Amino acid sequence: MLNIERALKQDRLLRALTGLNHKAFESLLKSFNQIYEQALHSKPRQRSVGGGRKARLRTTQDKLFYILFYFKCYPTFDVASILFDIDIGLIVYNLY
Repeated sequence: MLNIERALKQDRLLRALTGLNHKAFESLLKSFNQIYEQALHSKPRQRSVGGGRKARLRTTQDKLFYILFYFKCYPTFDVASILFDIDIGLIVYNLY
């Protein structure tokens, strides 16, 4: 699995994998957090909070990294599923 924490700590790796430096990533993360939380609470839930399968991309930071990585590198679904240890069926779900 790809070590997201390592990539976020090294500016060169972050730039190579997402196209953004650390400062730009953190700035985008603030906006992403707000929009993600609004979207999460705007529709009715089928299960209560904490129910269901535990996500591989647990934090919004990980989710944003995945989205930026995908659009920068365009890996096939098979490659992305190996790198992020996510089932192929969930790759598209996590992206959109």
